[in-house]
Amino acid sequence: MGKRIIKVLSIIKRSLLEIIYPRDSKCIVCGEENTYGLCHKCKFSITYCDNGELCLGYYKGVLKELILKFKFKGRFDAGEELIKLVEERLVNFIEKDYIITYIPIGKESLKIRGFNQCEYLAKELGLRNNFTILNTLKRVKDNKIQKTLKREERLKNIKGVFEVINREEVKGKKFIILDDVITTGATLHEAERVLKEAGVVQIKLLTMAKSYV
Repeated sequence: MGKRIIKVLSIIKRSLLEIIYPRDSKCIVCGEENTYGLCHKCKFSITYCDNGELCLGYYKGVLKELILKFKFKGRFDAGEELIKLVEERLVNFIEKDYIITYIPIGKESLKIRGFNQCEYLAKELGLRNNFTILNTLKRVKDNKIQKTLKREERLKNIKGVFEVINREEVKGKKFIILDDVITTGATLHEAERVLKEAGVVQIKLLTMAKSYV
């Protein structure tokens, strides 16, 4: 019953977002008329990752535009397209006995954006596809923005940033950690390390896009 109520609330939330942020009948990225979401040209221009990876594609072009519009401009229609793409290409590779969790963002980022893009994607993906979602991690200290740092600096910068919220809740379970963009993997691997220390038995990483330093 609880999951059904949450699912209904999610549908209501999406309906309200449609009212507050009505979709234009043109492509989110290129502006082609008579299109909702992504036009075919933009969709098929994305450089997708191999099907064996839990990564949607490479952080450039259309995929980069979708992530930036969603993350920094609050374009939930762009977030909707990201979820649809994950459902089309990756959902069949996610085993149902894995719980989906996500990377928490800092207080300052949350204050500026008003939402955690990873949390939104994880919860919508879970609700629509019957995956269990659990908030497992919290940030316990501020760190510099990762994208401004080199590889070695990123590894040092992210060390000790996360703590597990409830160790008993995660012990003995299997998780998929969702993040929007992976570059060096420092953030995801630190989250992975902390969860494994808390007793998580298996972890897979799910990302919207792969980038490089």
